[in-house]
Amino acid sequence: MSEDKIVIDLSDRSLNERLYSDFSYKVNRLLLDLYDAGVDINPTIRGTQAQIESFFKALRGEKRYMDSYIRHGLGDSRTMTNRRDLDRAVSGFEKETGLRWPFKN
Repeated sequence: MSEDKIVIDLSDRSLNERLYSDFSYKVNRLLLDLYDAGVDINPTIRGTQAQIESFFKALRGEKRYMDSYIRHGLGDSRTMTNRRDLDRAVSGFEKETGLRWPFKN
């Protein structure tokens, strides 16, 4: 999508409203880049190994849920299973990083 490099620091616990908006934008852009064919995704993610793993697990969960929603619709059991998996991944991310997942209602 964009040529700007995505840099996310998961260890920065001083996220205020402005910085959190920036964090949300970067995660959203990264997720959308996963859908653009031919886009070279090479983000820089900073944090502990556990923080980085929890981030990518939640990001993968978000993509799987979106894929299932598009393919099968919201009421399908596969979509609901993906939603539960996503909720667990998001919970793990939030516990590991102390940050709120940007797409959580």
